[in-house]
Amino acid sequence: MELHSKDRFKKVDITDIAIKKVPRISYKGLTEEQNGDLQKLAQLVLLKSKLENNSNEYAATVSLNNKILLDQIGFAEGDEHGVKVHADTDSHHIIVSAKDVSVVIIHNHPSTQTLSIEDIGFFLYETTVRILVVVTNQGTVHYIMKDTDYDHHAAEKLRRECTEDLTKWSSERECYEAALDFLTHCSEVGLYYR
Repeated sequence: MELHSKDRFKKVDITDIAIKKVPRISYKGLTEEQNGDLQKLAQLVLLKSKLENNSNEYAATVSLNNKILLDQIGFAEGDEHGVKVHADTDSHHIIVSAKDVSVVIIHNHPSTQTLSIEDIGFFLYETTVRILVVVTNQGTVHYIMKDTDYDHHAAEKLRRECTEDLTKWSSERECYEAALDFLTHCSEVGLYYR
């Protein structure tokens, strides 16, 4: 599975201003220290994308069960349209070895869009991933998390309902509308989106 931003809108190059303006998010249920660590990690994702990957997709994977340290983070490089998180050995290990729903993945979107329908599918499939964060190349943050009343079967049903009219010939706009439809209703299945 792969995280995607698709080619909905023009790619935006990352600037130092965008990196600095990544906000400190009060993630539901996390400590202030974790919130600060995730802000720094989102900034690091943008910085590494800018310096090492031509402002293309880049992902960082961590476990909330550990203090977020650089030697406990998996980093995966992608292209303008997606990143294969499992292609990175460290990221793969963090995801598959987690004993509970404690993994956070932060990735950037070269466009200014929120979560894609592919991101949502990845998030639902990966049972140990608690929070999936998108930081746009302009520094805006969107995230989805599995809340305490998360219902996997209901979430999958909602995803299928939102994507039932999509085909391999569907436009990027139609795919994006399906993602927005899912995000609008995701609280009904125990997901929290901001």
